[in-house]
Parts: sequence; structure tokens; C-alpha cells
Amino acid sequence: MESCFGYQELKALQGLISAPKDHSDSEDDLPQAGARKLGPGDIGNKNGRPQQHSGPHAPLKRNDDDIWHSSEVDSVQNLEFYDPRKVPEYEMKFKQSVSAEDVFLGMGFKTPSTSSCEWLSISVRMPEETREKIELSVEPEAIDVRSPRYRLHLATPHPVDPNSSTAKWHGDNSTLEIVLRLVRELDDVNF
Repeated sequence: MESCFGYQELKALQGLISAPKDHSDSEDDLPQAGARKLGPGDIGNKNGRPQQHSGPHAPLKRNDDDIWHSSEVDSVQNLEFYDPRKVPEYEMKFKQSVSAEDVFLGMGFKTPSTSSCEWLSISVRMPEETREKIELSVEPEAIDVRSPRYRLHLATPHPVDPNSSTAKWHGDNSTLEIVLRLVRELDDVNF
């Protein structure tokens, strides 16, 4: 028993798959020079002009000078712009626990890059401020430091664990040191 198609079967299959070749010009056919491919955007659009949507799918109207529409901007960030308090100087440092095997022998999976770090240390310098007047809030994606003179709302570069984080006030140089535990998925690079 043969499993190959013969000439007649292939021609019949070709006739089913391809459009019939009719060389007569009719009003329905487009000339080749002006022909264009139809795509998904042409479904339901008969007049060739873009459809005007209404309701929640309507395009946003904005002023010519605006880059974004006001509904596209996060309202929490807007509050920071109107805060009269100064933004203090701060410094971020990544930290990791290493052993002699990691440093000298290179036997561990840890690298000097930030992808192998377990901690994020943030030093916030707040001159002329006391520890009692400082409020600190740590969220999984951001920290918020407030005092009568200063305000710092800072998004963290990676998610952190607020429950495993610590803060310490250094009164000699008026600096708040915040150590945050990074939350990372375990893979070959991260431990």
C-alpha cells in the first residue's frame, strides 16, 4: 500500500488550498499597483479611517505641552513634588556575606556583582536633626524617611523584606543607616 500522493491528488489539493486563477478583470479585483495586504486592524473597519472609541476606551485628551496625561501619573509621587522639605543626601551600597572560599579560591557561586548581594545599605545624612524627630517607614518596594526638615521617599532597586531590616542613628555625624534584606529568588547566580 502506497502512502504517497499521485499527480492528480496533488493537483486537487492545490486547487483546494490556492485561490482559483481567474485572468478576467472584474470590479472586485484590485489592480496590483494599488493592492495592499489586509491585516488584523482592518477587521470591522470598512471605511479605512481609524475608529473613534468612546467610554473607557476613548483616547486620552491632553494639553500639547504635557508628556503624560494626569491619570497616567502615580498620585503618590505627585505628593513629593509639593513637599517643601529638603531631600537629604543619601548613599546606597550593596552588601554580601562572603567567605575565604568565595574571595580567595573562587569556589562559590558568588560574584562581585550586585546580583549576588543579600543586603542593601542606605545612609541618609540629615544635619541638624535629632533621632526623636525622625520617622522611618519601610515597604517592600520603597522607604520613606521624614523629619521636620527633610523628606526622602526612595524606591528600592529590588524588593526588600521590611521585617528583616534594621536602622541605626549615628548622632556624631547625623546619619541614619538603614540595612535592608533583599528578597531574591534562588538560582545559580543568587546563592
